[in-house]
Amino acid sequence: MSGIGAIFWKDGRPAERATIERLGQGLRPYGRKAQTLGISGSCGVVFASSSAPGLGLHSAQPLQMNDGRHLFVFDGRFDNRADIARGMSGAGGCPNQMCDAELAFHSWLRDGEAAVRRWCGEFSFVCWDAREGTLVAGRDHLGLRALCYHETQQRIVIASAPRALLALPDVERKIDEQKIADQLVQLFHDGARTYYKGIKRVLPGHMLRVQQASTRSVKYWSLDDVPEIRYGSDEEYAEAGLERFNEAVRAKLDDGDRVGAFLSGGLDSSSVAVTALDHLPAGQSLPAFTWVPSEDWDGRCRDGVYGDETPFVEDICRQHPRIKPHFVRSEGHGLFHQLDDFLDYAGVAPRNAINLCWIHDINMAARDQGLGVLLEGGMGNMSLSWSGEGVVLERWRHRDYANLVRDLFAGPGGAKGVYRRLTQLLVFRIAPDWLHRRYSEFRGGRNTLPLWRSRSAINPDFARDMRVEERLEHYGWDFFSKPIRDTKAVRAELVAGSFSHERADIHQALRAMHEVETRDPFSDRRLIEWSLGLPEAQSRRFGQSRWLIRRMMKDKLPASVLNNRKGGEQVIDWHTRMSWDLPRLRDELEALSDDPDTARFIDVKLIRKYLDEWPAETPFGSGDRGYAFIPVGIGSAIAAGRLVRRTKGSNR
Repeated sequence: MSGIGAIFWKDGRPAERATIERLGQGLRPYGRKAQTLGISGSCGVVFASSSAPGLGLHSAQPLQMNDGRHLFVFDGRFDNRADIARGMSGAGGCPNQMCDAELAFHSWLRDGEAAVRRWCGEFSFVCWDAREGTLVAGRDHLGLRALCYHETQQRIVIASAPRALLALPDVERKIDEQKIADQLVQLFHDGARTYYKGIKRVLPGHMLRVQQASTRSVKYWSLDDVPEIRYGSDEEYAEAGLERFNEAVRAKLDDGDRVGAFLSGGLDSSSVAVTALDHLPAGQSLPAFTWVPSEDWDGRCRDGVYGDETPFVEDICRQHPRIKPHFVRSEGHGLFHQLDDFLDYAGVAPRNAINLCWIHDINMAARDQGLGVLLEGGMGNMSLSWSGEGVVLERWRHRDYANLVRDLFAGPGGAKGVYRRLTQLLVFRIAPDWLHRRYSEFRGGRNTLPLWRSRSAINPDFARDMRVEERLEHYGWDFFSKPIRDTKAVRAELVAGSFSHERADIHQALRAMHEVETRDPFSDRRLIEWSLGLPEAQSRRFGQSRWLIRRMMKDKLPASVLNNRKGGEQVIDWHTRMSWDLPRLRDELEALSDDPDTARFIDVKLIRKYLDEWPAETPFGSGDRGYAFIPVGIGSAIAAGRLVRRTKGSNR
């Protein structure tokens, strides 16, 4: 675990050691053992490390050349070390023996900003060039490591977290009201905006180039122009996918940390876990952690959803005895479990805050076993295990009508299923939006409230003041209520934008709190680029969704997992957990009401109504607004309210 920071005085005054040290103290939660700094002219950089000085190559940061021209700090790790090291034998040492920070630095010295395009992994970096008077700061392609900044006419400060910037006395500690409004209506598309006024994020796939007279954000990568991938047979697609997936998993295991895995009964995390076994030393076991519902859960869930992963995990472990399961119930833990510490470390109010209860507990269980890394499969749905829901539209566009008909008629549901697939996967995707809107109104899918209002606890007056309707329209965010016509664009947006903008802050907070790093092989940039170039027909074939990964894993996962058509649901027992929290929720609501800011932001009356009419059992059903609203709408409002009050210094 580590963090980085820099201060550049654009007016030319020399950097002050005391100010850099203050920034380093703000980074302490992300690197507790040491904060080392370097100063060159009007710039100073700092590196915070979880390793004691002298106990690792990372502790040598900041990196600099003998001529003193450059200062360089790096946070993260590479997945393609061999590719970067290739051709760098003249870099002043053996590239294969360099740590990732040194490899990044020498790569940068050789190729400048072009080097970053070839890097693959999760990273942020800052490089000062004293001769050019230029500071460059950048984030990895997908924004898996955090980096933010605060700028005035005289100075720019850059750091891994807002908390570090707020350690400086002249950086105002004030909440950005527009961000609170966006969060309350689940609008996360404004990626540069943080929860703090005047503090911005460096965007994923971007570099910030700062000189005395200018600051420019330069986009160095996107998924807009991913090339098409075409092979001669279905078998070649599966073989190529398996080869790339193995490479991605192996890259996450190459630094010797003790490894465990999140393991659900679904395809993604289980594919990661069983593939990891092939790259661990022979005989080494893989501790796996599975969240299961509370024993108090009433067992109610929607059709097509299962609540307990246990049977599927047990089948996986029977087939792979080296996987050692650990079932975590998070008994007694709900919305408030370690919430305040998380808000302080992350500086974000999460969309689905109640999910954190089991995430914290699994991280703590992993730490208690001495693990340093947990593998996960969170980005699988957007890459290798994409559902292929655009296949019917793809066949229509290519006039492949015979296979289009086969896709429509293959699958569950009989005549109703065929009708549903015809309308949802084809008709509404080629028809104008008004037709889908009229259909939804006919089916009763629209009520008198706008869609954002039915899923949010925002105060309507505050929503109007913050132009919520206009912002939703500007960003094109419709809560997936309209038919998706370009699945590649939607996947690209989800991978490197919208809901992913706060992912790095959340993971950074969890690393700081639990000293366990989460790694997702599905987030390998090379794998994502390859996956988005595939034809939809490789992801769905004649009624079988996620067809590619099912073929890849056919000999590695049990039939119960491969053939399962149901989906798991995170915190299926949210009603039980929030019922435990009811007294505290009511107290929290009174605190929200008493605070003039949070009372203006949040619809306290609406939340009070839900708490006063709290259902006796888990509500669900297409007509039950409470099912969608309670865990996300109320949970995100409570988290936002607490973040606002903690930022102001309120103890209540």
